[in-house]
Amino acid sequence: MKLPPLTALHYFTSAAKNLSFSQAAKELHISEGAISRQMKLLADYYGRALFQKNGRGITLTADGRLLLSMALPALEDIAAVSAQLRAPSSQLTINVTTSFAIRWLLPKLVSFARSYPHIDVQLQASSSEESTRGKLFDIQISYQLLSRRGPNKHQRKLLDERLLVVCSPSYLEEGEIIPLGELHTKKLLLNELTGRDWQRWSELLNLAALPIESALKFEQDDVAIQAAVAGHGLALANMVYIERELSLGSLVPATSQVALVVGAHYVNVHPVAAHSNSVTAFVAWLYSEIEK
Repeated sequence: MKLPPLTALHYFTSAAKNLSFSQAAKELHISEGAISRQMKLLADYYGRALFQKNGRGITLTADGRLLLSMALPALEDIAAVSAQLRAPSSQLTINVTTSFAIRWLLPKLVSFARSYPHIDVQLQASSSEESTRGKLFDIQISYQLLSRRGPNKHQRKLLDERLLVVCSPSYLEEGEIIPLGELHTKKLLLNELTGRDWQRWSELLNLAALPIESALKFEQDDVAIQAAVAGHGLALANMVYIERELSLGSLVPATSQVALVVGAHYVNVHPVAAHSNSVTAFVAWLYSEIEK
């Protein structure tokens, strides 16, 4: 395996991202001359120009853009794995969706801390893939709509997402449930901007298209649930997320349709961390909580 000079490649990604040797020098805490020498070394290695002058600045050539597209994610992955390998064995990094964190994991996580006080849990809750790009975690818990392809080989199902149409009791006229055929006349509450859960749910029931465009759009289940409690419309909510609201009566079923399985949460353990005692303990704890 023949690799390019890796220091030069590292400096190149910084210069290419900033389109500036001086900015790259500041970012890397070295001199601009050192950047220039490494860029010449890399250009000589490939035998072609990676940058070209553009007025007072620089731009990437087509070859430079190709190299950046491959080198940057590769170096980010190496950096993330290195950080993971150097972390104390008792540290556990976990990424989950914000809604799963708020509605399911955080209320239960105290019990894990009591049972395993020596494990330092570093939790990142995120609402989009962009916020985790370039980062690696020991464990990721993600949500997926059910599909014919199923999960990939590294994933293990944790929890089915059984969705129920709910609303505030005050939203129902005289307490009467809403016929499925009249849902298109109601205000829907989305738990993410595309309304994918509503669309998949209506497809399973062979319903006519629902008014997704005129719906109130939120980016998290928790906000959509709170909007339903406040009487703003109909939420399609995960049964696990609304146990408290249903028991208190602040939310009630809006239709006669029972909860449907539309998606599921999956656990993905990074291969580097697969044999970690901390990871093994946390995954076992997760499934024990599901069984409860």
